[in-house]
Amino acid sequence: MANKVNKERLQNHISKEKPKWLEQADYYDNNKEWLDKSALIAIKILSTLRNQSKTQRDLAESIGVTPQYINKVVKGNENLTLETICKIERILGIDLIAVPEYEITQVIADSFTAIPFAIPRHESRPIGSEKTDYKSECKYDEQEEPIAA
Repeated sequence: MANKVNKERLQNHISKEKPKWLEQADYYDNNKEWLDKSALIAIKILSTLRNQSKTQRDLAESIGVTPQYINKVVKGNENLTLETICKIERILGIDLIAVPEYEITQVIADSFTAIPFAIPRHESRPIGSEKTDYKSECKYDEQEEPIAA
């Protein structure tokens, strides 16, 4: 009887909702790749601000965003756009994301060395229009003998 009462009391204290810490763990697990990179970017931004004796507010004003947005960025919780990354790079004079040089030049080189194929242009007419010409003659002469190999 005491166990039943204790179970009922325990059930009253157990939340039916998913715990907050479990939601956060799921969020991190599902977004791990970009959150890790965002954290590295945040560290670089903070160290550069410190080295240049600038504040987060200075950076926010320079790129035209709110200080609260910069705070999210430096906490590593903001999914940055390329536009914002480029603005931050320009203002701070740093590189946050680098595309390897080889890949860029290789893609450009490949695009110039590719041989384009030509599709011959023929005048097309819709089937069934009065301009459609039907030719019954065959291109191959049936009386020709097959070539022996």
